[in-house]
Amino acid sequence: MADGVRLLLRGALVIFVITVVIGILNGLDVWDVPHHTLLTHVHSGTLGWITLGVFGAAGAMLTRSGESIRSMAVFGVVSMAAYILALGSVEFTTGSIQRPIGGTLALISITWFFVWAIRAKKGESYTVAEFGIVLALGFLLFGAILGVLLGLQLGGVEIVPQERTEALYNSHPSAMVIGYVILAGASMIEWLIQARVPRLSASRSGMIQMLLLLLGGVITVVGFLAEIDPLIQASVPLQVVATVMLLVRHRSRLGASSWGPGLGPKLVRTAVVGLVAVVAFIVALVIQFSGGVAISDLGPILLSMDHSNFILVMTSLIFAVLLIETDVRERLITISYALMVIGAVGFVAGLLLESAGLKRVFTPILGLGLLHGIFSFLRARPREAVPSGRS
Repeated sequence: MADGVRLLLRGALVIFVITVVIGILNGLDVWDVPHHTLLTHVHSGTLGWITLGVFGAAGAMLTRSGESIRSMAVFGVVSMAAYILALGSVEFTTGSIQRPIGGTLALISITWFFVWAIRAKKGESYTVAEFGIVLALGFLLFGAILGVLLGLQLGGVEIVPQERTEALYNSHPSAMVIGYVILAGASMIEWLIQARVPRLSASRSGMIQMLLLLLGGVITVVGFLAEIDPLIQASVPLQVVATVMLLVRHRSRLGASSWGPGLGPKLVRTAVVGLVAVVAFIVALVIQFSGGVAISDLGPILLSMDHSNFILVMTSLIFAVLLIETDVRERLITISYALMVIGAVGFVAGLLLESAGLKRVFTPILGLGLLHGIFSFLRARPREAVPSGRS
């Protein structure tokens, strides 16, 4: 494991505990969670768990043999933790300085990783996975800048006219979820398949697929910012075509027997199914939004899309990366995987049906599965020789 990658993945696991615990308490309705604590839940998931996990995957993809990214990793873990703690420390007020400081540190970390990822290739050709992860990190930086601008706007600094605040508010999550997370997920799927099928590393259609996802995300964000509905609608075909391309390109490798036994392939297949579900939710959201339904009235679909993306797609993929990078007992993670999938599917069904009963039943199943996986990976030793690094 490249120096620094283990630190990133372990930092992601530790912070994920915060996400899961708040999620369990909220899903069981045993605590009326304050708004700033919900922000902690969301950002510890997107920045602490997913982004540090993506940083770790990028490190595994792009570092050369013997190269160290430890300094960048230490700063990444510290900055994300500082920002998450700042979010949970106070309600938003114009006088608080914790959040601007934490946000600035997180933005510096994201910029550092993006610049490093661009420079890591040094003129070499990209694989599909590497190309996608660089695009994802670029979109993450774009979304983070929008988040900083939104924070300033809500804090009393007029970045845009007050009547445009909602447009800026909608653009930030669309950049992070529809742009960054989907690109990162597709890239990690490519990398995990490539690790077993090396000849897939170069593919023109794969590059086009990643560019379509990038373009779809950009058009969505611009559409929300400029409040142009046709632009938002135009992004849907791009997302759908890119997803179909991924399925077609890997159709012979996504079957249950294509890679042989083991949990890693199951995690990747789960992520692919989750990605299809996420794109379906995006289609439903755009249809409803274009029909005049307000974003505030689309909560069940939005939450279903987010949790499908964060759990079925990204958590499955980060667990798959951890399986490669750590000497964990696969049987333990198989237990976590089963609980996670059952819990996530039931929880998303509860969100869609707006059924508090379903959410209360499946929340502890999901939460216990995730916590079991977190502590199993934290106890595991790093694997000394892995097939992921570049020589």
